[in-house]
Amino acid sequence: MNLRIFATAALLGAAVIGSGNALARQDGDRCGNCGTVVAVSEVKHKDSHIGAGTAIGAVAGGVLGNQVGKGDGKTAATVAGAVAGGAIGHSVEKNNRETRYAWRFAVDMDNGRRVTVTQNDNPDIRSGDRVRVANGRLERY
Repeated sequence: MNLRIFATAALLGAAVIGSGNALARQDGDRCGNCGTVVAVSEVKHKDSHIGAGTAIGAVAGGVLGNQVGKGDGKTAATVAGAVAGGAIGHSVEKNNRETRYAWRFAVDMDNGRRVTVTQNDNPDIRSGDRVRVANGRLERY
């Protein structure tokens, strides 16, 4: 009786190990960071950081404000000039920023997740294409 139980257990164990190896081979064939593109859209964005326009305007406004008044009035004029110059410089810089276009891709990954990748170019990738996500960019798979 013990021999029969042992033989049955051994056969079941071999079957489980064998099926585990088959599953491992199937998973090994899959790309861990691949999926299918489900949506593609072009998005418009402007650079939003505060740059040289604000700083140059503030300095220029402060210098001009420093030319007015005496004592505490001179300090107040310098501060007011710097604030006004910074605001004007920021407004000029904001209006002169270049509008850029980028591509946003929604990808249903093989592991069930959905990821969104935005990149500056579209290497002719469309909905339904198989892709790999590498270094935050899409490449055909």
